[in-house]
Amino acid sequence: MSGSIAAVRIPLLISQLVKENYEVKCVLTKNAEKLIQPISISILSRNNCFIDNDQWDHDQSNPLHINLSKWADVIIMAPLTATTLSKWVYGNAEGLVPSILTASSNKPVIVAPAMNTNMWENKFVRRNYENLKTLDNVLTLNPSSGLLACDQFGIGKLPSNDLILLALKFITSLDGNYKFNDLSNKKFLITGGATVEEIDPARRITNKSSGMMSLLLAQVARFRGAQVKYIHGNLEISNNLTEGLEKYKIFNGAELSKTLKQEISNYDYLLMNAAVTDISLTKQTSSKLSKDKLKNYFANHMELVPDILSDINKMKKDNQIFVGFCAYTGNHEDLRLTIKKKFNIKGCNFIFANPIDIDGQGFGIHADNGGWLFSESGIEKYIEKTSKLHLANQLISQIISFDK
Repeated sequence: MSGSIAAVRIPLLISQLVKENYEVKCVLTKNAEKLIQPISISILSRNNCFIDNDQWDHDQSNPLHINLSKWADVIIMAPLTATTLSKWVYGNAEGLVPSILTASSNKPVIVAPAMNTNMWENKFVRRNYENLKTLDNVLTLNPSSGLLACDQFGIGKLPSNDLILLALKFITSLDGNYKFNDLSNKKFLITGGATVEEIDPARRITNKSSGMMSLLLAQVARFRGAQVKYIHGNLEISNNLTEGLEKYKIFNGAELSKTLKQEISNYDYLLMNAAVTDISLTKQTSSKLSKDKLKNYFANHMELVPDILSDINKMKKDNQIFVGFCAYTGNHEDLRLTIKKKFNIKGCNFIFANPIDIDGQGFGIHADNGGWLFSESGIEKYIEKTSKLHLANQLISQIISFDK
């Protein structure tokens, strides 16, 4: 921790880490000591909390910053201030925290900045931060916008603890094979969540999608350095997990289609994971329908929502990759026939099909997922049931390996 007022949020993060069985050791800069009591951090972490005065304790047989760097599997630098950023980027190892960062070029580091908006937007700070993002071992979580401790409204808030934990779980799912800027020259347009179609002022038609799979696809692409825009319908997940994404919320299928047509030309990849509600009504009513009129109203005004991916495919450029998603039930042979028809209709490069009739898999923020990735050329790859976070990373790796 370095000396931002946002350091007061870190004790909650430490508690969450300990509850999830991570072993945690904490290090404070001199300024962080003025905001957080080391003894409190020691109690929360169940380990000694280290400060600058500990760096050259005469009782140590090895340099403390080297021992801590070797001990850690992952380093979380939160909050990162402009001062610590500058020291780190320029190799200035004055102080225990900068010494650890300088000695940890082979360890994954999650970076969560927090500072006043004017400081964050200072061109020298921005230059330092952009230099930091070029390091393969550094996963950067940009600060978010909101009311700051200085009563200024702007960008500079510490990323949420939920997002920091998500980044940590992403790293630990990689089994040491990390590189956090391999997609720095790629642009992803990702859709997700459930669309909604109005029946009347009191009723709607929608589906069971939580939006978690699409959100993780978006965050994983961003963790790996891509520029991401996330277009989403209704999400049944914490807003904290969407932090750091450029996002745009839509309501129904028509809004999704319109937004995609406006955006699609700017992106290398389209991941069409939105759960589009298949049924809509041709006529809108401003009055609530009585129950006895619903059946007749549906019979006279119901229609299928047009296939959005098929429509968008008309705008597809030769260098773009489009990916569709298909939730299915039944056996694999029937699935092959379904996927063949979908390729003919949708014109995409890949379709990922996941079964939703298996316990613990499919819908829900805590559910696992797995399934078959089909390519337009006829390749099939089975991805075993795993966490949605791990699946998101596997899918992106498979998709970008396709040589267009």
